[in-house]
Amino acid sequence: MARIRDEDVAAVRDVADIRDVVGEYVTLKSAGGGSYKGLCPFHDERTPSFHVTPSKGLYHCFSCQEGGDLIGFLRKLEGLTFTEAVEKIAGRYGVELRYDETSSRAAASAGQRPRLVAAHKVASEFYAAQLREPGAQKAREFLLGRGFGEDSWAQFAVGYAPQGWDGLTSRLRAAGFTEQEMLAGGLVSQGQRGVYDRFRGRVVWPIRDTSGDVVGFGARKLFDDDEGPKYLNTPETPIYKKSQVLYGLDLARRDIARQQKAVIVEGYTDVMACVLSSSAASDVYKRQCEDPAPDPARHSRCRS
Repeated sequence: MARIRDEDVAAVRDVADIRDVVGEYVTLKSAGGGSYKGLCPFHDERTPSFHVTPSKGLYHCFSCQEGGDLIGFLRKLEGLTFTEAVEKIAGRYGVELRYDETSSRAAASAGQRPRLVAAHKVASEFYAAQLREPGAQKAREFLLGRGFGEDSWAQFAVGYAPQGWDGLTSRLRAAGFTEQEMLAGGLVSQGQRGVYDRFRGRVVWPIRDTSGDVVGFGARKLFDDDEGPKYLNTPETPIYKKSQVLYGLDLARRDIARQQKAVIVEGYTDVMACVLSSSAASDVYKRQCEDPAPDPARHSRCRS
């Protein structure tokens, strides 16, 4: 698989400001001598024992003994791999990474990733915008009927794939993406007359990897004349491996790393309800699903 060159990893370490990045997770205050302190993100504490020393590029907690550099910090806190942590820092500071490959296939995949991720970003924004359009009434009713209001749509970037055959295809073409890139990313399908949108007439959820990049989509059908499966996902692509991606993990990874446990649920709306556990949307969802004598129609909605 792709391996980042050692000199580029060193460049990332040189340019990164550990205080700047850690400061997004921990409130840091001067501890004197050029170091900073705050409450440790790796265990519960009331008195700051977590120290960051920018001149050395290191952090250390004198209570739980966690310590290391910025790459280690992100790996521990967000559950990232070494490569993902380096890529995240590199993206923040504009460091261009090069990869040593063990095969031509790996090289091709590494080279494709930036373009495919960019295409998925455009697609996600397109679907999210379509959810507000008149043609998405059925999708809005689906979400509202399960207690998920507009705030949650934005938080999860939920969208709508219009019923036409080339809405997304045209948008991607206008953004400069080729049909080969659209096909490689699983965003379109190939027909006898050319490519066409893979998702049509469906509620769409973007699926992100642990670094937060959209790498695929899950889509639920809404219309009776849709002969496809109830749920349709992105196929296997260079950036989307179904066995390696878990919907919502990008939102939960910090808590999973901190608590050393995870709760796995079945569907996209189940994940939304868990994350929005204190919101009115989740309260509605829970009342519908936990009612000891639920209305049959209402109960069917809970099963999505």
